[in-house]
Amino acid sequence: MTISTPELRDNLTQAEAEARALRVSGCEYTIAIELTRGAGTYRGDTTLRFDAAGSGDLFLDFRGKSIELLEVNDRPLEPNWNGYRLWLPAASVSKSNTVRVVYENEYDHEGDGFHQFKDPEDGEEYLYSNFEPYESHRLFPQFDQPDIKGTYGLTVLAPAEWEVVANSRETSAEPRPDGRTLHAFEATQPFSTYLFALVVGPYHVARERHGSVDIGLFCRKSLAKHLDTQELFEVTRQGLDFYAAFFDFPYPFGKYDQIFVPEFNSGAMENVGCVTHNEYMVFRDPPTENQRRGRAETVLHEMAHMWFGDLVTMRWWNDLWLNESFATYMSYLCMDDATRFKTGWQDFASGMKNWAYRQDQLVTTHPIAGQVEDTDQTFLNFDGITYGKGASVLKQLVKAIGLDGFREGMRHYFRTHAYGNATLSQFLGSLEKGSGVDLKEWARLWLETPSLNTIGARWEADGDRISQFSLGQTAPEEYPTIRPHRIDIGLVRDVQGKLEISVVPASIATAEAEVTEARGLPRPSLVFPNYGDHGYAKIALDAESLTFLKGNMQRIEDALLRLQLWGSLWSMVRDQQLRSTEYLELVRAHITREAMPELVEAVVNNATAAAGRYVPEEWKAGEAHSLAGAAYGALKAAGSPDLQIIWVRALIANAVVPEDLALVARLADGEEAVEGLTIDQDMRWSIAAKHVAYGMPGAAERVTAEAQRDPSDRGVRAKLRCETSSPAAEAKASAWERFNGEGYGSLYLTGAAMSGFNWAEQREVLEPYVEAYFGALPNVFRTKDKEFASDYFRALFPGYRVERELLSQSEAVLAGYGDELPVLARMVREANDDLLRAIRCREFAAG
Repeated sequence: MTISTPELRDNLTQAEAEARALRVSGCEYTIAIELTRGAGTYRGDTTLRFDAAGSGDLFLDFRGKSIELLEVNDRPLEPNWNGYRLWLPAASVSKSNTVRVVYENEYDHEGDGFHQFKDPEDGEEYLYSNFEPYESHRLFPQFDQPDIKGTYGLTVLAPAEWEVVANSRETSAEPRPDGRTLHAFEATQPFSTYLFALVVGPYHVARERHGSVDIGLFCRKSLAKHLDTQELFEVTRQGLDFYAAFFDFPYPFGKYDQIFVPEFNSGAMENVGCVTHNEYMVFRDPPTENQRRGRAETVLHEMAHMWFGDLVTMRWWNDLWLNESFATYMSYLCMDDATRFKTGWQDFASGMKNWAYRQDQLVTTHPIAGQVEDTDQTFLNFDGITYGKGASVLKQLVKAIGLDGFREGMRHYFRTHAYGNATLSQFLGSLEKGSGVDLKEWARLWLETPSLNTIGARWEADGDRISQFSLGQTAPEEYPTIRPHRIDIGLVRDVQGKLEISVVPASIATAEAEVTEARGLPRPSLVFPNYGDHGYAKIALDAESLTFLKGNMQRIEDALLRLQLWGSLWSMVRDQQLRSTEYLELVRAHITREAMPELVEAVVNNATAAAGRYVPEEWKAGEAHSLAGAAYGALKAAGSPDLQIIWVRALIANAVVPEDLALVARLADGEEAVEGLTIDQDMRWSIAAKHVAYGMPGAAERVTAEAQRDPSDRGVRAKLRCETSSPAAEAKASAWERFNGEGYGSLYLTGAAMSGFNWAEQREVLEPYVEAYFGALPNVFRTKDKEFASDYFRALFPGYRVERELLSQSEAVLAGYGDELPVLARMVREANDDLLRAIRCREFAAG
């Protein structure tokens, strides 16, 4: 039986999941997968045993090509299947059930489901699964929701040369006469369906054993030369030891494999014992320490999930934040305590926390712990609130209850709920037991309300001493919650030419709070009421502090404080309290002398965004040119390879005038040199794409040369981006037809082509596609998978037109289709919010 129903939406509501969970228990899956080299399909034979209560029909989730056999309790049935749901009639369901489904399915090419990839370098075929939040039913029929856990017995018939990696240890590998091998795996512990994993192909393998845990690293054969196993194994060992000790619970799943897979949609996925990572963490070009630290954080984040998320799992996706926020907080805690990466909290402040601040100020802000009606909403909640704000709030909670209390609470949580599901109230109950602190009101104010507060200091001095000091907090009019904050106040003063910092602990739970401990202290030159970055709030600098800061930023020796101050300046730009042009002037004056790579990278990225979006149109090229000039000067003076890489990337990003485009080309071609600098392949492709987009002489020849230099999958994608970056009308027309038609073979390839389509400098040739884009959106979101639709929206949204006319066109889409297409509606609302902010920042800068 073959079904094709593209108009149906493949999702699951919370109400459906709750009703099904009341009826279904004791799931045991026996799964046989048969793979053939070079095929477009694979075969499956799945038997599911489960107990059922209640009455009425039940449905399995299954998205496949065809069902060849359905047996329910040893009786064949004609499938009642709409392509997504396979119904089991009430008359066939008993107290104990056995369902067998034999089927054929097509491979996926959009990064979700069971994804197939062919390496353009050597022609090898690679397969991997990716299932969160609601995609595992693409591989086999099941009850696809987190609170119906199951055990899994797996066999895989695959070409003999291929590695087969799954959630548990392999128990046997039997050669077959047809050149394939039958692999069998241990029956697993119970876990949720979205955590099932299957990775197959001629992967390069490196293995170690750490205590009782077998650990493995896998990547494509063509990337093996770039896999730095020593550092990856080291971080893995450090994480396993730290978490087992911190949680007082040994690693629960026997073996721990990490596989770097191609065309992966996200950064990584915490499949039980079989973590998949995006290949960008296999560094093909020399990485900065920032990149290495970022990779370590990802490795430790996914590992934390083995306990929090895999061992104990949320009941429903409204507690997704518990998974992601906890893993994020723990990864930074582990990194700082157990690894060589000691600047993680600076990275947290500049990256994770700023992501949260931005997301929390959008019109689509939502509570950390809110209602999630269906799996489509879950897809959109992998955002800065779920990751960054939740982790920031946990960091503040630990500040309030103490690390010891937090640790004891987590130990109680794992002992109580191992291999099961838990809710937010159960998590908080464990923390209350560990810390002795009642957290109900804290949870109500911090987890169940959206948006964020702004905290500022008001103070007076009598001569050289503080006579009055208070903190004030405000909230947005539409989200007026005032919250409790435990923070440290940093008082910076100039003592005989040297800046000294005094720290005053403080609490504020109302609109204003006196800080009596500050009275009588020496008069400060600068006040920062979130020293150490324990609070989650925007910080408003008083006028005296802001004036001092503008002339003395580089004199502040505390690196985290310096980073936070730059973050406050950036918030002021976004809130139209500091002109973008004034901010860029401060960047050029101060950041070029900064020695901390984490800080340089964060500030330069913000400055590049400001020059592109927050500066009036007629000034953009001049500001970018000035920033490129500053970057080139800093590049030549850089005192470390990391700073050289950061500054040359900034130079390339801001090269928009012919003079700067010619400069970066000379650097790539070796006609101009900076001692110690190598222009890596990613940089070379960025330069090539810009030369195409800006119509520079020799652009086509440059692309050809880079394609010969880099025949890898990265090179294929980069070449596609260059092709669609062309300002020629025929190139845009051809690309547009493929975006809206057959695509480029996979979502990754299509996404690469989309990334080159819109260039602000090509406004005239892109004019016809603005209306076409808005006209196409409803059908794209009706008929395409969520990953494709979201990539289409983000890559092709004409945000280079920072103008109210575009805002009106976008708002018309929201008015016409917002109720029908909620995923589209949320994305449009967020894009419009960003666009309106950019418009206001430009108007403020020009005023």
